[in-house]
Amino acid sequence: MAFVIDGTKARDHHKARLMERVQAFTASAGYPPRLAIIQIGDNKDSSTYIEQKKRFGASVGAAVDHIRFLEDVPQAEVAERVAALNADARTHGIIIQLPIPAHLDKQALINLIDAAKDVDGLTDANQSLLDAGAPRMIPATAKGVMLLLDFYGIDCRGKAVAVWGRSRLVGHPIAELLRSRGARVSVIHSQTPSPEVVSRAADIVIAAIGRRAHLGTAHIKPGAVVIDIGTQGDVDHAAVESVASAMSPVPGGVGPMTVLSLFDNLMVSAALSS
Repeated sequence: MAFVIDGTKARDHHKARLMERVQAFTASAGYPPRLAIIQIGDNKDSSTYIEQKKRFGASVGAAVDHIRFLEDVPQAEVAERVAALNADARTHGIIIQLPIPAHLDKQALINLIDAAKDVDGLTDANQSLLDAGAPRMIPATAKGVMLLLDFYGIDCRGKAVAVWGRSRLVGHPIAELLRSRGARVSVIHSQTPSPEVVSRAADIVIAAIGRRAHLGTAHIKPGAVVIDIGTQGDVDHAAVESVASAMSPVPGGVGPMTVLSLFDNLMVSAALSS
């Protein structure tokens, strides 16, 4: 039976220190760190994630502004609001909740966010810093994975790591962070030949492809550590838990660490502004 890599336990550990940082900033500045979340349309999953962020923000003493636009909002109107938030000294972090409607240029809007306030780490400027090995804002899920590994003392140096997925939000930044720690990283995507062979050779397998129960025992080396980032579980847990040495559950694994890491980024941004 695999050891459970409990994200809730790790989050609560880090949350205590985060609350201290929020309180110290608020006492010094006279107002709390503030996150602005822009939601376009009424995607139900997005609404759920935003409510989680609002609750967590309130629990650590940060302010969260939820800014809503209708589905058919023109690009210029969103851009105008981003510019206003950039100029507001009391707004320290800005995110555009994804996904957004297809008529909008997603990356163009993201790139309008001041890189120092880009707490999702998705602007080209912050992605370039990450690729150069000098990250400033690390995408929250990627940062959460690294904090989770650290909490459980899982050393990546010299280890073979298979990262399933190469998105800007998750797979790519995780791979870059692991390489910076001396891991031997293989990124598995739709064009990877023999992905099962690559995955089964890894000491650590990180799944972020959005395919429910896609990874089974054929993909996991006995004794490997498995981190499942899929919101519905990219790993067949019932099968793999008898093979892996340790696994993160879904829910309760990476998810709690992602929200924590977003607010950790908010405090990085708040420090840059002070």
